[in-house]
Amino acid sequence: MNEHPAASMKSNLRRKCSINPQPSRQLIASTGHASGSKIHRISSAVTQNGVADSVRHHIDEHTALLHRASEDERPWVAWPVRFGYITWRTLASNPVNVLLVFVPLGIVFGAIHANPTVVFILNFFAIIPLASLLSFATEELSAKLGQTLGGLLNATFGNAVELIVSIVALKNGEIRIVQASMLGSILSNILLVLGCCFLAGGIKHQEQSFNSTVASTMSSLMAVSTASLIIPATLYATMGQGDQNSKHTKDKTILVLSHGTAVILLILYALYLFFQLKTHARFFDEESEPESSEEGAGEGEQGEEHILSPWAAGVALVIITVMVAVCAEYLVDSIDSIVESAHVSRTFIGLILLPIVGNAAEHVTAVVVATKDKMDLAIGVAIGSSMQIALLVTPFLVILGWIIDQPMTLQFEIFETVVFFLAVLVTNYLISDGKSNYLEGAMLLGMYVIIALAFYVYPDNVADSPRSLLSLSTQKNSSSALPALLSLIMTLLHSILHATNFSRPFLSTLVPSVGLAYTIQGLVAIPSIAAQTERFYDLSGSLTYISCTALSLYLPAIRARAAAAAAGSAKPAWPRLLAALAGNGGGFNWRQVALSAAVSIWATRLGTYLFSRITSDNGTDSRFDNIRTSPPKFLGAFFAQATWVSLCLMPVLTLNSLPTSIFSALPAAITLTDILGALLFITGFSFEITADRQKNKWVQEKKTKKHNEEFLTRGLWSKSRHPNYFGEVTLWTGIATLAGGVMVSHAGQVGTGLIGYGILGKVAAMAMAGVSPAFVTFLLFKVSGIPLSEGKYDKRYGGRKDYQEWKKNTPMFFPKF
Repeated sequence: MNEHPAASMKSNLRRKCSINPQPSRQLIASTGHASGSKIHRISSAVTQNGVADSVRHHIDEHTALLHRASEDERPWVAWPVRFGYITWRTLASNPVNVLLVFVPLGIVFGAIHANPTVVFILNFFAIIPLASLLSFATEELSAKLGQTLGGLLNATFGNAVELIVSIVALKNGEIRIVQASMLGSILSNILLVLGCCFLAGGIKHQEQSFNSTVASTMSSLMAVSTASLIIPATLYATMGQGDQNSKHTKDKTILVLSHGTAVILLILYALYLFFQLKTHARFFDEESEPESSEEGAGEGEQGEEHILSPWAAGVALVIITVMVAVCAEYLVDSIDSIVESAHVSRTFIGLILLPIVGNAAEHVTAVVVATKDKMDLAIGVAIGSSMQIALLVTPFLVILGWIIDQPMTLQFEIFETVVFFLAVLVTNYLISDGKSNYLEGAMLLGMYVIIALAFYVYPDNVADSPRSLLSLSTQKNSSSALPALLSLIMTLLHSILHATNFSRPFLSTLVPSVGLAYTIQGLVAIPSIAAQTERFYDLSGSLTYISCTALSLYLPAIRARAAAAAAGSAKPAWPRLLAALAGNGGGFNWRQVALSAAVSIWATRLGTYLFSRITSDNGTDSRFDNIRTSPPKFLGAFFAQATWVSLCLMPVLTLNSLPTSIFSALPAAITLTDILGALLFITGFSFEITADRQKNKWVQEKKTKKHNEEFLTRGLWSKSRHPNYFGEVTLWTGIATLAGGVMVSHAGQVGTGLIGYGILGKVAAMAMAGVSPAFVTFLLFKVSGIPLSEGKYDKRYGGRKDYQEWKKNTPMFFPKF
């Protein structure tokens, strides 16, 4: 099967670099668990050492004992032992993980403000094993996500160290840091890593071959990315020098060019994914077929074993990412002292030294693969990783700078652009024939050393003092800075508030709320798709309803407090819910609080009910039988739920977006639409609860054999074939009625910006309120509700006379009384 470039490269790398001892050398523990003898992802070179045999025997014994203890039925024994077993296997996945001892040391020494040189060295070595574990957890998770999602996850976390640092640098306005980060990572991959692969492989093998078509496609895309840097730099240089106004015009021109170029580069990367996965997959199949046959001969019927479950891998990704951010933060604070004491330029640290650290583990495994004559994998890692940075990460940072109002451009300094062009040019020449040897490796390494020497003597005062990759917190007052990840999150939140602060309050509330809906569903979708379970689907829908409602209610207060914090003034107090319900203001109108509470109560009740029902059915739902094993369809179901939530909440979001001053113009007394809306909601809510309880009771009685009925015909189910759906449509009609009463009033028309349109404005307001019940009705009648239920029962009981009689005498939707 063809995989995403990142997914196939890294999974094959891990498989190739793992220990695969001969059967005569395998030591199976007396418990009989063969898994205890598998020591994964350690360089095969150490298997020839007698010391390694002793170490393996020691690991085999302890791993087998842990595995046996993890099967203990007592949870207080099984869970801790299982955790220890998985942790041990994870740490044994790569020999570079022995450097993890530097992680707590680096954090502790950084927290106590120890000698900056010591802090730099400790955190320098701490990032190496963290990068290895980040790659390991990504591979474990992506293996269950399918080709596309797994590949995108690998592309994201494969360069996570550089990405984290660059985003934090970008929000601080350190544009040169971001550019140094990107350039340094690309140079270390296409020159240092590829050169070491060619040299190591060429020493062991006289000449090595690789898929020239795949390599040439990657190198051509790298040439395009080179042009995207040359053109802005050349344009800026040819526009000439002038006064300050002329410089401002030049900067604006380059910024516009960079934004357009970034979009084109992202489109090209997406087309490359489609090219590799769909239209020209046979080229990449040619790359993997020989490897597969060889693996089959060496490994027999055994497949690659995955240590972490999807949820464990997801948790590990979060924890490791936080640790990388913390270690990077302390590494940053110590760079100035290193520069002063060691007399090394910031440019050299940023473009040469730190990129090597971020990819050290991957670099080592790529070289090991090259010595095994697997050059397709080695080239895939070196050039593929560079291509991701050039076509995905760098354009993404340009677009992110556009969003958060930072002038990130593709205009590198002339010297750096020339260096980049020469590096890509030399690399393309050497891989064009599809063959490699040690001399070509020496050429690439020589080129890298020349560039390293150039940047070593490159003065820091050139181009407005470009600083190192990670020097984003080296100001004198940064010794007590919060971890970079927390700073990143707060910056992104403020940027989102700024980007969504439209002139119309409705849009300022709608856009963030809808974005939150899709974000929550996407976060739940990834582990659910990996585990192929729909257990948390309905529960995530309830969480999305509650979260979006709460955000829309408090968003004006959040914006006001953020603006006050930015201005350095006192923050206003949070609005008070109970005061609003009591009619004492408190920053809310009672209608906003009442509708928000109604939606939250309904979502909580329905979500917990559906979750308990699906749990009692072993975590399966018949709705997902045809899509559970298809990641694109499963992801589509989650995004469909986000759309459902967004449309259902339309009247609530509209009401919560109205300024407080609008509600002061409304009549103080309760209106007819308030009463009618409340009655409809209470009626529908009661109907839904009663119908669900009656059905649940009927199911429980059937399980305990208190009756032998095949389908439910009692209570509300004798009045309507779908009383629960009738209740759901009715309650949303009540919500729309109450919100619509406000929106069609004069004050509501002013608040929504529809004043002045006369009757058309009122019709538009009613349409905005009516979106909710109309969409729910359409969904239940035409998509997922009634069609699925009717089809299932017709297929099962359609030939029975009693079923046909009940169906004939019982209305489908509106109940008979």
